[in-house]
Amino acid sequence: MRSTIFSATAAFALFAGAAVAQDNYVSGQIGLRAVEDIEGSLSGGTIDLELNNALYFSGALGRKFGQWRFEAEIASRGGSFNALTINGVDVGATGDGLSAASLMANAIFDFRPEQQWTPYVGAGLGVARVSANFAGAGGAIDGDETALAIQLIGGISYDITETATIFTDLRYFRARETDYTLIAPLGTTPTSLQFDGYTLGIGLSFSF
Repeated sequence: MRSTIFSATAAFALFAGAAVAQDNYVSGQIGLRAVEDIEGSLSGGTIDLELNNALYFSGALGRKFGQWRFEAEIASRGGSFNALTINGVDVGATGDGLSAASLMANAIFDFRPEQQWTPYVGAGLGVARVSANFAGAGGAIDGDETALAIQLIGGISYDITETATIFTDLRYFRARETDYTLIAPLGTTPTSLQFDGYTLGIGLSFSF
């Protein structure tokens, strides 16, 4: 009986120690998406999008395992139009532009989790819902497509308290090329667009 109680107590102590070492956390981040010009393909031509820099938002729920963190992240990346050219001609387009909402599974490695300042790197894999919306003299696109997405992460965090952490990082995000239909005055044309770019953000994380 005593051995059974001792074994149960030891097992509980090991479980409790593991639970302490594997902290749950929730985080939120806001930042700026630096947008590069996007080149797409048309049947028999090209399409070029010049986008404005836009805001980026994300939220994540994760768990720590020593130096590793694993999290599920949702994010929104904007990108309004500045200019649009089709076959080298500015068509004076207006609209919401090209944006993406994503759901990612991230793996992040903390180099010095026991220190107050902690640099980290990570990568993520998931899906993105890429939305294209514009209209101009050369035609219009209004559609949403789902594509596989990846991201690379590098940043540094600072522990404000035992449970609160502030962090900043640079992320490169890329979704697979998505296909749309350009509706033009003389008919419809298949169109492919590539969504990618960098975000620089700052956020807060809370352990529980």
